[in-house]
Amino acid sequence: MTEDPVKPVAAELATAVQLADREQAAGRCENAVAIYKLVLAQIPTYVDGRAKMARALFCLRRWPEAWDAFDIRFRLMDVPPQVNGRNPNGTPRPIPRSAHPPVPQRLLVMSEQGMGDTIQFARFLPRLVKAGVDVQVVVPQKLFGLLRTLDPCPPLLAGEMPSSVTNVENWTTMMDLPRLLDLSEDEYLAKEPYLRADPVRVARWRAWLEENIGEREGPVIAFAWRGNPQHKLDPKRSAQLEDFAPLAAIPGVTLVCFQINATQEEIDACSFKDKILRPDESFDSGLDAFLDSAALLQSVDRLVCVDTSLIHLAGALHCPTDMMITNDWPDWRWLDIDHENVWYPTMTIWRRQPGDEGYTAIAERIAASVTKS
Repeated sequence: MTEDPVKPVAAELATAVQLADREQAAGRCENAVAIYKLVLAQIPTYVDGRAKMARALFCLRRWPEAWDAFDIRFRLMDVPPQVNGRNPNGTPRPIPRSAHPPVPQRLLVMSEQGMGDTIQFARFLPRLVKAGVDVQVVVPQKLFGLLRTLDPCPPLLAGEMPSSVTNVENWTTMMDLPRLLDLSEDEYLAKEPYLRADPVRVARWRAWLEENIGEREGPVIAFAWRGNPQHKLDPKRSAQLEDFAPLAAIPGVTLVCFQINATQEEIDACSFKDKILRPDESFDSGLDAFLDSAALLQSVDRLVCVDTSLIHLAGALHCPTDMMITNDWPDWRWLDIDHENVWYPTMTIWRRQPGDEGYTAIAERIAASVTKS
């Protein structure tokens, strides 16, 4: 991430920034936005302040303003996306970006940031195809297998192989699509599953589950406790394996470990290792990402997980999902809504409450909910 060009904030405005931060943390986002605007009028290049204001606007569900303010993310990237075409004489030419209506007829859509972002915003790609847009989509090649289950799926180009594009008028990013398509909040919700699991893999992992569990005595819960350690928010997002102990206390439960980078030493050291079922090393180990995870999610009762890309996969498949997050500046997309969200109808958000000691208290509430259901 690039350094904020105004760091630290001018001393005379530091108090105002701290006040705006406190107002936002307390849920008084209208006040926070007003203060951030006053600060930014004095220091227009204050990148961190613009990012904080964008989050506050999302929490207020002032979507048009929020999407516009969210363009600050490009200032926070080491290498912002850019697209070049070729002139008839072979020289490169920049292709303009489209972020607002109308939708160009020949459009290149670029993925950005993490795999979870790509899975989340891929829901809007079929709208472009159905509208008759000649669209091509640049995504990580590891997601080709999963995204090809979109109906309809546009042509996919590998983001790992930069090249000049042809027959393209404009480009946009996946995160621009709600704004470019002029969608209302109600249209953000994935009312139907928009990705599919491979039936062959579903059958294989269902057989594996039955072989290892036999006749079920209680719920089968998939879980994962940490995300990408390179993500700047990972220290706030990730939990500890032992935080999930309350789930292990559910009568007859089986916990299926979806944590790809977990070590056997971690599993052996936890207090409920006898309740954990872990797939072998072949799980999600091929050239394509998430295909085994998608298949196995079809055979478990629910997923309990921190904020990772797995959350978006489960939501896209309409798997019952419980997401654990803290209230310490959670990601903009989850707003400040308890339990509900605007993206996935089968997901419940469980936020850390005052007095909670880490994620264990959240896991206790989830366990109580599962036991009652």
